[in-house]
Amino acid sequence: MDWDAFETAWHESGCRALADLAAAHPGERLYAAAFHLFYMDDVQILQPALAANIETAVHRSHGYSTRFAPPEWRWDVLDTVSEAIRPWYLRLTEEFLKPAGTDAEQDAAMSALEVAHDGAMARVCKAMTATARRGGIHDSLPPDFVVVILEGQRGDEEADLIRASVDPQVLATVPQLTEYLSKGAIVSRWDGSPA
Repeated sequence: MDWDAFETAWHESGCRALADLAAAHPGERLYAAAFHLFYMDDVQILQPALAANIETAVHRSHGYSTRFAPPEWRWDVLDTVSEAIRPWYLRLTEEFLKPAGTDAEQDAAMSALEVAHDGAMARVCKAMTATARRGGIHDSLPPDFVVVILEGQRGDEEADLIRASVDPQVLATVPQLTEYLSKGAIVSRWDGSPA
């Protein structure tokens, strides 16, 4: 797999979709985008969803803030990105998962693919954040705009994915995300305490 080309494809598709979204909603303040809904089994890997949200769509639901809950966001799945990137996931399935014959080979292939994919997606987040903060996506994006992996389905791994996908210097400029991490990202989301 050409991971550099994979990351470039995600970066270009994601930035284009965010630029289109910002242009279509000039009065709204997009504050973040996030990758979520990662899925893989022993047969296939599917592309995660890219979501985006605006300040006016943040609310409290069941005792927690939706600020870092992409399924609750205004645009929880940017379909144009999902469609554009789909061929890469067919290729990942073919290269990593199809050749595995035994259960042990499938487990090893899934583990290797998960590690490689998580790393690639974290680098995509960092690159998209850097592009946005340089004004390379749309001039209406705020200086603290961030792209992050928010994968609540991964339980305790979510905090590590957040840290991997956001440079420490950038994280320091997004106090709400830092607070979300300090409150235990996942635990605070489901136990009724504020996130």
